[in-house]
Amino acid sequence: MSLLRMGESVPPRLPAPRPVRPRWRIRLWVALIAAVAAWSGCGGGEAPVSEMAGQAPPPPNVGGVVDSILPVEEEIRRFQASLPEPVMSLSGGEASRDALVARFVRSLERGDTLDLLRLAMTRGEFAYLYYPSSRYTRPPYRLSPELVWMQNQNHSSRGFTRLLQRYAGRPLGYLSYTCPDEPEVEGENRFWHRCVVTYRLREDTLSAQLFGSIWERQGHFKLVGFANEL
Repeated sequence: MSLLRMGESVPPRLPAPRPVRPRWRIRLWVALIAAVAAWSGCGGGEAPVSEMAGQAPPPPNVGGVVDSILPVEEEIRRFQASLPEPVMSLSGGEASRDALVARFVRSLERGDTLDLLRLAMTRGEFAYLYYPSSRYTRPPYRLSPELVWMQNQNHSSRGFTRLLQRYAGRPLGYLSYTCPDEPEVEGENRFWHRCVVTYRLREDTLSAQLFGSIWERQGHFKLVGFANEL
């Protein structure tokens, strides 16, 4: 412990230096904030809103208990009424499953968050094309459209964040992808769940589920969302 001599003044205490955040982290969070702003401001089929549906359906209601006393037709009507216009078909995706996966990889390697979001189901597509023929309109999976949409957004937004943090803006070393031979069919919709992408990073060949279910309707393909196993 040092002692001050008579007449000496106490030197001012300098503030501790603030940690410097890497620039790539700053750019990533700016992109995430912009993406969230885009989701919250969109409602119809023309604007990109991440689905935000998970890879697998939420667990069924035990005992067939529904979350609303309203008939499902009325719930659908009210949910659709919150949107600016009806949605008649999918938009923003691709004309084949292969093209959809290839575009997903390219957009991820470029760190193009807006194009990634264009590949995912919008709120309007969910309201008019996804939910009305889904298992969630009948027991034992019966859930209101608002609740299903909210659950799906939660799953997909978390997956989207992990995807960008790990792979955005870098070569993925894409090799191939595989999906189940037979899709799940609900009305006019066909879904391939748990598709796996094989890619090479440095010396390692990896296989993982990087996105949610692939949705095909009338020859058009989109992602249900970005729920993944990262």
